[in-house]
Amino acid sequence: MFNVQDTLAKITSCTNRSEKHGNAREPAISIGLTLVSGGELLDQFDVALRPMLYRKPQPKPGELPMEHAGLTELRFPQLRNMRWDRSYPGYLLRFHIGASGAEDVLLAECEIKEIAFVTQEGGSVEVSFKVNAHPKDEIDHGKIATRLQQEIGITLTPPDNYVEPGLFGEPVDTDYVY
Repeated sequence: MFNVQDTLAKITSCTNRSEKHGNAREPAISIGLTLVSGGELLDQFDVALRPMLYRKPQPKPGELPMEHAGLTELRFPQLRNMRWDRSYPGYLLRFHIGASGAEDVLLAECEIKEIAFVTQEGGSVEVSFKVNAHPKDEIDHGKIATRLQQEIGITLTPPDNYVEPGLFGEPVDTDYVY
């Protein structure tokens, strides 16, 4: 399950929206975020992604093979931009503002969507995604909007009761041993 703890992310977009809830209009915000992390982050989406995209460094002709434990070389350098066609509701997103935490912006019941990966040489991956949220007031809304195109620390926490859906939308039985 995708989550990050106190990680720097760049706010790439901030779009004000209005959602209709019955007859009432509710203010909402769509936030674009981009972060760069180690390739291990891909394991949170699927454990087969990282070995599919990266490999151990291959020795060049005339070089001695080196012992290397990590998957750091791009397996397919031509394959860079990939989309993860899935959305994740119920997340908790915290923007870390200031040293004390008193100014932090906390957004509950966020939806994570439009996830994209850009693989990088050396084993890193850039992850971009959109967050749909409902700030509690215009002050929190403004704290996010005024940091557009800036890096900020975030913590993204999945819902406690999240169940990974199976192929046909039914929950996966994690107790079953194959």
